[in-house]
Parts: sequence; C-alpha cells; structure tokens
Amino acid sequence: MKSVRILAAAFDHVMHPPRVWVQAGAIGFYGDRADQWCNEGTPSGEDKLAEICRQWENAFNSVVTANTRCVLFRIGFVLGRDGGGLPVLAKLTKWFLGGTVGSGKQYISWIHCLDMNRLFTYAIEQVQMSGAFNATGPQPVTNAEFMRELRRAVHRPWSPPVPAWAVHIGSRLMGTEACLALTGRRCAPKRLQENGFNFKFQVLHEALGEIYR
Repeated sequence: MKSVRILAAAFDHVMHPPRVWVQAGAIGFYGDRADQWCNEGTPSGEDKLAEICRQWENAFNSVVTANTRCVLFRIGFVLGRDGGGLPVLAKLTKWFLGGTVGSGKQYISWIHCLDMNRLFTYAIEQVQMSGAFNATGPQPVTNAEFMRELRRAVHRPWSPPVPAWAVHIGSRLMGTEACLALTGRRCAPKRLQENGFNFKFQVLHEALGEIYR
C-alpha cells in the first residue's frame, strides 16, 4: 500500500506526470463465491485474501492523481509456460499428481498471458477506460474441468484426486496458501467487453493447447 502512495506523491513532483496509471489487483477481492458470477459491481468478500485485496484497492482509489487516468485490473489466474502458477501445476500433473483438487467445484477464472499483455496496452491506449476491470477470460471453469484439460494438454490420461487435507499439507511445504486452490471465483470481464476488448483465447483447451503445443 505504501508503494502506491509513494508513486502518487512522486507524480506531484514531476513536470509531466504519466497520462495513465495501470495498477495490478486480484480477483481475490471477491472472496470465495462458489458458483456465483462476479462482475465489477460485486462487493468484496470477507475472508483474509479479500481483505488484503480490498486494502490494496482502497490505497489506490484514495490517491489524488488529477492529471493521470487510473485503471485497476483484478487479475485472475494467468496462464503462461514460463511463470506464475501454471508451470507448477503442469509439473505436478506430469508426475501424475494433477487430479481434481478438493471438491473440484471451485471456479478458476483464467486468462492467457498473451491476452493479459494485450490488456495492459489496451488500457494505455483506450482513453475512456478508468476504474476497476476484471482481467479474466469470459469462460471460467471449475477446478475439475481445468485439471482435466491440463492433463489432456500434457498427455496424462488420469491422476488421483487431491483431498483438501493433502492440499493443506502441500501448501505448507510449498510456502503458499491452501485457500488459493480450495476456494474459487467465477468472474466475468463485463466492463472489458463493454469497452470493446476482444479475447484471443476464450476457451481453455485452446489456451492450453497454444501453451503446450
């Protein structure tokens, strides 16, 4: 949060402040929503992750940037071969550990890294864009669907399901939070589509097929 305020303060001391500020947030803002659709008008959740995201957004929204247009992306699960969470999941899947996680009903709102990169450029160029946007593809899937498509992409026909207790143990060993795998958000990029953005990758098997071709 301090970094946001420091940047905003710095804008007041430069002759030509940036025309647009694009800030990264996260769809964790919505909390665990089961199968409820979440658009940019959906209120924030109440869990720990949602509270962190809400504080981050509040810091961004509270800065005064009179000459700078502000855009905030609530980013979902970015799919790319060289970074983020997908390479970890792919490696586990290749070891036949890519089964359905927990109930498998939790939603994953994903976006291909190429579309995510295009979004940053789009936000800079489209002067009508301001405020919060869900940076997710238009077709989120359940965890069970996601893992099935990932197994297909890396040529693994089957993996045993991963119970919640095993996720908690694995998360501790990997230094991450179990809630990232066991909770979900079904997000719609409503405002992006209203602003004319077209996704190149709308279907999961096509996105994974491009990454693991």
